[in-house]
Amino acid sequence: MSPAPAPIRLRPAAEDGIPATFRRKKRGVIYVRVSIARADMISPELQITAAQKLADANDIDVVIEPIMDLGESGREFEDRKISEIKEMARNKEFDVLILWIWSRFGRNLRESLQHLDDLLAYGIEVRAAHEDFDGKTTIGRFAIAQMLNIAELESNQKSDMWKSAIERRKNRGLPHGSAARGKFGYYRCDTCPPPEKGKPVEKCPKCKEGILNPITEYCPIYVKLYSDYAEGLSVRSMVLWLRKHKIVNWTGREIDAGDLYSILDTGFALGFVRYTLPEELYTVITRDDGTTKRKRKSAHRDITSYLYYKGKHKAVIDDEVECERLWDAYVARRLSGRDNDDKNHDHSAKYSVSGVLTCSGCGGSMHSMLRAKKVQKPWVDGKPDPRDVLFRCTRHMKFKDCPGNGVYVTLETAQGAARQYLVEQSEGDAGGALSVASRIEQVQADAAKTFEANADLVRLKVIDDEIAELRRKEDKLTDAVLDELISPEAARRRKAEYETQKSALREESALIRKRIADQPVIIPRPGPDAMASALDVFDVADPDDQRVILKKLVRTIRVHRGRDPETKTTVYPMWVAPPPKPEVTQKDVDTVA
Repeated sequence: MSPAPAPIRLRPAAEDGIPATFRRKKRGVIYVRVSIARADMISPELQITAAQKLADANDIDVVIEPIMDLGESGREFEDRKISEIKEMARNKEFDVLILWIWSRFGRNLRESLQHLDDLLAYGIEVRAAHEDFDGKTTIGRFAIAQMLNIAELESNQKSDMWKSAIERRKNRGLPHGSAARGKFGYYRCDTCPPPEKGKPVEKCPKCKEGILNPITEYCPIYVKLYSDYAEGLSVRSMVLWLRKHKIVNWTGREIDAGDLYSILDTGFALGFVRYTLPEELYTVITRDDGTTKRKRKSAHRDITSYLYYKGKHKAVIDDEVECERLWDAYVARRLSGRDNDDKNHDHSAKYSVSGVLTCSGCGGSMHSMLRAKKVQKPWVDGKPDPRDVLFRCTRHMKFKDCPGNGVYVTLETAQGAARQYLVEQSEGDAGGALSVASRIEQVQADAAKTFEANADLVRLKVIDDEIAELRRKEDKLTDAVLDELISPEAARRRKAEYETQKSALREESALIRKRIADQPVIIPRPGPDAMASALDVFDVADPDDQRVILKKLVRTIRVHRGRDPETKTTVYPMWVAPPPKPEVTQKDVDTVA
């Protein structure tokens, strides 16, 4: 009698008839995070190299390009690609997540462990190249928790150091942040080079404390700006005055209304330094699961979000009492337009064509304004007469240098043109847009764009393959140096060649990706029935909903000079290419000026 077959649990496992020895490798994904570019950072390339060595040593097949969070803090998870990784894990797209060290995953112990638990629940193994612990064992989980705890401790210590530094500067009357680098109308000393945006500030012993000195010729400019604003002069006229006298910001950029408010709101020229109120730094958000988290607020805050202290620098006015008076007058006007009790301000569009109109002279946007009250017609239901609402070229209103000398159009004309276009499209092929010849041209244009897009995608794939091949060559080069098959000097020369090739490929890749991103979105032309339905809704909708309908169907309405409503506007729908933007030459600017 033949022996009984071995129990199934003792047989080699097989999947779909394939023996266990022929199963696929584990699929790996490399995750890289760099918080900020600095001299002592571990570059993404080094992190990828270490993670790839771990994958090669453990027979793990890295299936996609490394997932990178560049310039992202380890204390936050909302703005990083952890959710994308968890979605891939949920879809079983990989088996192992490889890090450089555990602090790259996060510097927040509670949230890091929570996300790790989610990955483990999906069957994902998480490993770190330089701190490799088995997360499936009790000791491994303990070690991982300790490494994450240390990462959080280091982050908190750095935070405490920054807080202490900020407090010291506050007590000494010195500004903090970008104000310490440079200010409009101020400089460090006569020997140091001027500050450049994006570069470290060079300091000499004379200005090491960081106390800025006022530029003599800028003192009357500051006094004029504060006085003019306090007396009710418009910000636009103040900006035009600065532009006329070729007065620019310390970075060399022309000053617009936002920059002017930023300069004057600091109160720096009147002898103050400001620091943000602690309660204005963060806001508490509630997640879907009921848990809460602190999230840093936007840096765009109003004047009431700061505390103002006496600065150590010299004000543009020697009399402190006069500085206080001028500052109080400035603040009074800044706050006069604010309705502190209105927390539910309606931000919906007032007019159906807002954001749709563009100037034929410069191709720029247009904004609305009302005619003077003494010539306005009576309002109806709390709304101005459409003939009293004018849309003017924004560039002309701000800088007076639009080559078209600032075209304008009334709301009645613009809204009538938009509605008339919808009517024409809903009546069918009135202009031959769906004729055979037009269809052939459209198909040919679409085919050409599709060919170009496919060619770009193919080239991107080739570039990615070439970069991956160069990385493999670098790994082989490193192994050859370790095995003493090649001298370090020769390896450095070869590595420099590889880096040059990779840099060129990355630049080409960036240009192609930008070209793809800049391609306008062109939708299929809706049929007459769809346009008729949109017209029915448009006639009964409020202005904000009318604007939504237009933005879905109309790319822009180009406004021309003249008074004839028939030729005043040209409508460009979303199913045709956008109109070319007029080129503005220096000759045009000089002519208008």
